[in-house]
Amino acid sequence: MISNRLKIIASFVPVDSNIADIGSDHGYLLIYLKDNHFSGKLLGVENKKGPFQSLKNNILSKKYSKQINASFSDGLDCVDNSYDTIVLAGMGTDNIIKIISKNLNKLKNIKTIIVDSHTKNDLLRHYLVDNGYKIDKEAILLEDNIYYEIIRFVKGISDYNELDYCFGPLLRIEKSDIFLSKYNSELDKYEQILSNINDDSSRKKEVESRIELINKIL
Repeated sequence: MISNRLKIIASFVPVDSNIADIGSDHGYLLIYLKDNHFSGKLLGVENKKGPFQSLKNNILSKKYSKQINASFSDGLDCVDNSYDTIVLAGMGTDNIIKIISKNLNKLKNIKTIIVDSHTKNDLLRHYLVDNGYKIDKEAILLEDNIYYEIIRFVKGISDYNELDYCFGPLLRIEKSDIFLSKYNSELDKYEQILSNINDDSSRKKEVESRIELINKIL
């Protein structure tokens, strides 16, 4: 059974695209797309032997070896210019930025980037916007006690402010119950931290700044 997180990612994939799933793991996303009659090219990329073998085995078990390609390679190294959409899910922002920056020239062919990072989403938004993308879809969900923000970037110019980068330009306007739950919980955490800081340190200013930002969007 595919997770709700992967279902949301699948719903973010443009119907007329060719997609490379970087860090494809078991290939569940690509198989789900094919099961639901996705007609574009599909490529799963893995750089670890165990997950790559799982990817290949799962593709074979579904008899999709002619419909889903598998590449044992690193990041975007073997993603050719026929692919216009990439998915980078299940990894942190630092890793996503490392993968993209290694092959930054390949972005000229990439119309859509779908990310699912559980860390530093503000930094990730900044990085991709600085490289010529804007945000056109966002979702937030709680799965296995972890909050995930799924973001779709498309080529374009944008004008975001600090709150947009920190909390998502669409998420902070929508203010779903899960969004409010996440940031109310974070607010409680930072207020507890602040109550235990007795000096006027840089850490105290950092925590106070974060509390101020969260209060602006709640």
